[in-house]
Amino acid sequence: MKIIIVGAGKVGSNLIKLLSDENHDVTVIDIDRKLVETVVNDYDVIGYHGNGASFPVQEDAGVESCDVFIAVTGSDELNIMSCLVASKIGAEKTVARVRNTDYSEQLLFMQNKLGIDLLINSEFETAAEISRIIEFPAATAIETFAKGRIDLAEIVVSIGSVLDGIMLRDIRKALDVALLICAVQRGDEVIIPSGNFVLQSGDRVHFTAAKRELQKIFKAIGMQKKKIKSTIIVGGSRTSYYLSRLLKKSGIDVKLIESDHSRAVELEGLLEGVNVICADGTDTDVLKEEGLENFDSTVALTDIDEENIIFSMYARSQGVKKTVCKVNRGQLSEMVSTMMDDCSFISPKANTAAIILRYIRAVENAGGSEIETLYKILDGRAEAIEFISAENCPLNDIPIKELSLKPNIIIACVSHAKEIIIPDGNTVIRAGDSVIVITAGRTVYDLSEILK
Repeated sequence: MKIIIVGAGKVGSNLIKLLSDENHDVTVIDIDRKLVETVVNDYDVIGYHGNGASFPVQEDAGVESCDVFIAVTGSDELNIMSCLVASKIGAEKTVARVRNTDYSEQLLFMQNKLGIDLLINSEFETAAEISRIIEFPAATAIETFAKGRIDLAEIVVSIGSVLDGIMLRDIRKALDVALLICAVQRGDEVIIPSGNFVLQSGDRVHFTAAKRELQKIFKAIGMQKKKIKSTIIVGGSRTSYYLSRLLKKSGIDVKLIESDHSRAVELEGLLEGVNVICADGTDTDVLKEEGLENFDSTVALTDIDEENIIFSMYARSQGVKKTVCKVNRGQLSEMVSTMMDDCSFISPKANTAAIILRYIRAVENAGGSEIETLYKILDGRAEAIEFISAENCPLNDIPIKELSLKPNIIIACVSHAKEIIIPDGNTVIRAGDSVIVITAGRTVYDLSEILK
């Protein structure tokens, strides 16, 4: 597919890498000449220096013949204008990132009236992810499928836990819970395990289960933690604004620390019932004064990865049970996760890129099994994809044990009507079912592609 991206910043560069790896024909436009030169040198892409909303620039870049036009600059207005111009020139599909909280209540209206095919509020999506993690503090990550009825949870196996040394085929019977362990990272290796696989302490494990079963599962594996009732958020970003609202709605007490006085005053006016403090959230004296050790959880959302990591490490040293840390540099989070294996690391740029990638695969696969959801997991080395099985899908009406799947692929869950099915060999997929597939080391665009 021919894809044009306006904006070569954090989100844009991450997206450029993902799409280049999937052999798409990518063209990049950015006002910053150095950024353009960097991505052109790093990836097999074409670059244009200029304003992404400019008609001549878009014309030079060949927008009239592109399949998907994506605008992910730091300016909402530029993103929207770029998409409107691209649509008029002839781009088949347009995607815009919109971050301003003033627009958050009218995204659907804007999408319908302006004719932009996909509008993404990356800050809200990140806040929603953090909110899910805080709802289930035993997990280091929670992803949702089937309109929130199925969860994919990540945990770390601790020494001496009931999972340490257990064979996967024995888990359901031994613990009397309905779950499927579908991906494991052991050291540098990512494994799509079989029933004979034996878990070890230190393994990063992903499992699927019905959302209503999660609390029972965490209790059965000895990882149940008390419900979080309070949190400190450091950094007054847009994500912090959305997260504060979500947590307050869930009945959680929120204290937000922001160093910029004008921003702190603004947030205090916007966030009713949230205790906003104007101070340096990385100052230990401030944290002691605000009673950090009395909070159940912390969320580090400053613009500096290192500050977020240091704050989270300090919070754990003070006895805080659950820490969430924003880190946009993937290599940094991989390095630190070995020292903080129970801290939840989130990457807004990776989340945004995954949403756009899902959309592009759906456009490319029009007519096949529809892609509903896509997540990059285990530091991007595996994918969790939710398909809606098409009428003509070759997997339909055949027991899973009779299907010949490609290596490093597993069917992790099936949703049939209102029924959530943790599959076994006798499970049968029907047309219209939601099917969650976990894959490592390969790209899948259609449900039929998981077959040999």
